[in-house]
Formats: sequence, C-alpha cells, structure tokens
Amino acid sequence: MSIIATALINWSELWKIFVAALVGGTGVVIVFGLLLLGISRGQTATKPKARYGLYSLSGICGVLVVAVAAAGIYAMTRKPSSATRKPTPAAAKLTPASATQQRAAGSH
Repeated sequence: MSIIATALINWSELWKIFVAALVGGTGVVIVFGLLLLGISRGQTATKPKARYGLYSLSGICGVLVVAVAAAGIYAMTRKPSSATRKPTPAAAKLTPASATQQRAAGSH
C-alpha cells in the first residue's frame, strides 16, 4: 500500500505539517491553560506583587493565544489558490452539427 501512496503523498512535507500541528496545537492549549491558572491564582493571591505577576502572566498568555489565532486565520485567508483552469476552446463550446440540424428541423 505504501508503494502506491508514495507516488501520491509527499511524506517529507506531510511530516512537517504533522509536527507543526502538534507543536502549535499543544502549545496553544498549554498557554491557554497558563492563562486560566494565572487568573484563578491571581484572584486568591494575598500579596499584591504575586497578584500583579499572575495577572501579567495571564495577560501575556492571552495576547499569545489571540496572536496565534489571528496568525491561523491570516494563513487560511492567504492560502495559495489552486491551479488556474485553462480556458475551454471555443470549438468545445459549440453543439454538434447533428443536434443543431435536428432542432432546426423540429422548429419549422
């Protein structure tokens, strides 16, 4: 099966996509988790320095999550378009002569 698929799939590029998706997806989840952890711990912190530090961490994580989402949306909108279609020759658009003659004979 891999012999047939080798001609259709560029395995080196697929590997790069897999690693990027794994790192990107896992990274966003971890950073979002840190955001939530910073907010929850910041609300219960008793020292002002700890509270400000945790809220700062949450703010940085929030900016990172939004930036990654924006970069993903930008990448999707800038996706290369598929190959342009070749224009159909004018001769291919014409109906066959026999069909034209049959319609002309039927309308008289």
